[in-house]
Amino acid sequence: MNKTLMLTRILLKNGGGQFKRFGKKKRRLPLHIILPVLLLIALMPLMYAFASMVSSVYDSLKSMGQEGVIPGLGLATTSAVIFMFGIFYIINVFYFSQDVEYLLPLPLKPVQILTAKFIVTLLYEYLTQLVLLLPVLLIFGIKNDSGIAYYIYSGIIFLVLPIIPLVLASIVAMVMMSFSSISRSKDRFRMFAGITAVLLSVGGNILFQRTMNNSLDPSKLQDMFQGGHNSFVELATRAFPSVKLAADALLRETTFAGLMNLVLFLSLSALFFIGFAFLGQGLYFKGVIGISESSARRKQISGARFDKLTAQQPVLKAYLLKELRILFRTPPYFLNCVLMSFMWPVLLLIPVLTQPNFMESLRAAESLFKQDGMAALVLGGGASVFLFISGANYTASTSISREGAGFFVNKYLPVAYDKMIRAKLLAGWLLTLSSMLLIIMFAYVLLHLPPGLVLLFLLIGIPATLFCCLTGVLIDLLMPKLQWDNEQKAVKQNMNGLYNMLIGLVFAGLVFLLVLKLDCGLFWTAIVLLVVLIGADALLYRLLMAKGEKWYLKIEA
Repeated sequence: MNKTLMLTRILLKNGGGQFKRFGKKKRRLPLHIILPVLLLIALMPLMYAFASMVSSVYDSLKSMGQEGVIPGLGLATTSAVIFMFGIFYIINVFYFSQDVEYLLPLPLKPVQILTAKFIVTLLYEYLTQLVLLLPVLLIFGIKNDSGIAYYIYSGIIFLVLPIIPLVLASIVAMVMMSFSSISRSKDRFRMFAGITAVLLSVGGNILFQRTMNNSLDPSKLQDMFQGGHNSFVELATRAFPSVKLAADALLRETTFAGLMNLVLFLSLSALFFIGFAFLGQGLYFKGVIGISESSARRKQISGARFDKLTAQQPVLKAYLLKELRILFRTPPYFLNCVLMSFMWPVLLLIPVLTQPNFMESLRAAESLFKQDGMAALVLGGGASVFLFISGANYTASTSISREGAGFFVNKYLPVAYDKMIRAKLLAGWLLTLSSMLLIIMFAYVLLHLPPGLVLLFLLIGIPATLFCCLTGVLIDLLMPKLQWDNEQKAVKQNMNGLYNMLIGLVFAGLVFLLVLKLDCGLFWTAIVLLVVLIGADALLYRLLMAKGEKWYLKIEA
């Protein structure tokens, strides 16, 4: 056990980055301590808003005797989110870290390596729970005047809840990746296996929620609500048997039945983890050993093909193609930067597609565009969405960091620094534009948007997506993370991506607030948004071109 905890600590410390440079040599600030603190501070406004919403929902459900559905629904939703996004964490931590080949020769048992990596992933999931689950548990306990036993049970459940969904996500990922050892092109197989695992998790989530919603009988729902006594809890927790045990433990914390439910919940979680340890020793090491190896196709190139490949191209185009090739050919970059660009439309559609009468929901949304004043709000909401997805894309905010220790090579290339910077900016912008176009296309097909509104979305989306690409490149120029030993640390363990996402979130909120305050027609709303976004982009681009080369020159790998 000591070796497992020691290895966990080393894996966490090994993911350090910008903060290791701060302070005196003997008093460095560890990233694994600072990161949760910074995230908690940054997410406090969102947590406060979410807590206020939970408080309002509690007051509404209390009158019907259904307030117990709040912790049950919170636990079920958190478990579903952990399972879906756990696929990304598992693939990155278990496979793309590329440290197993260094760990295997050490006097460590396979189960110790597996457990340490699982704990690292588990700690990441606690950050998700801070936003989704902590406000629910606290508000329910306060509003319900719960005793000390409730808070003790809540703390235990908070720590144990991610285990089962994370084990299920691990099994999906390990089954897919276990076939990589028989593939000749390992990098390509890792990429396709990761894509398949992610699509399976998203598809399974959609199918599961849709099946659950289709099984709901409106008359039974009405009887449940009218019956009171938290009869709706069973329906809210039907998706996860373990969640039902946890919810019952919280609602009956003062009784022996509540204690037994907690014991059963802990026992079930322990059984899942033991099963993971046994399965993992066979599946995980089968797929991870030799995964860093690669092979060449050794394809003979004709003279005409060789001339085409070596033909001179414009410098900006050549460097842009180089950036895109690296993004598409490196599995961690592809999954975290490229794939997420195409996943946003699906993620935004999940709440709609899982409804049993989703066509009626679409028609109801379509009618909003015909109401006076709503089209302007929809346009403002679209601009906010484009700003957020641009900030959530890590391509621009890790553009310098992805160079790693080989950054010095750029200083010897016969390419102007401003062209390198613009190429990195364009690479991120192209990917965020693809997200924007897909979202607009889905909205046009499903919601039958008027052509004029589609055109306005396009005009607004172009400068909106550029904004966070500019801020991302500026941030990464100022604080690049060049010290990493595998690609996933340059993306997933890079604080610059978080900073840029928060900037996008704040600016998106300000833009939507501006539209609400203006309360004018669609035409003038579009004009104001264009002026604000283009003006902000122009200022940021001017700053990038004025200071970018100087900052680029000062960077040392």
